[in-house]
Amino acid sequence: MRYYSTQRPIGPGTFPGCYGVVKIHNFDRRTFCEEIGREAWGYIEFVADRIPDDVARQYELTGGKNDD
Repeated sequence: MRYYSTQRPIGPGTFPGCYGVVKIHNFDRRTFCEEIGREAWGYIEFVADRIPDDVARQYELTGGKNDD
């Protein structure tokens, strides 16, 4: 599952590490992402199909594409 970071670039402490990180991609600058309809600093893909909504909110992550 892909989650977008709308508040800051992705780095240590900005995402939950217990859901199996597959890929982290930071953009050069805040970029409009059509998939979520707003700007983001980058995205992170997890092995997990979905992370709990309260965890996503805690890290200020917005759910996007699920590649399953």
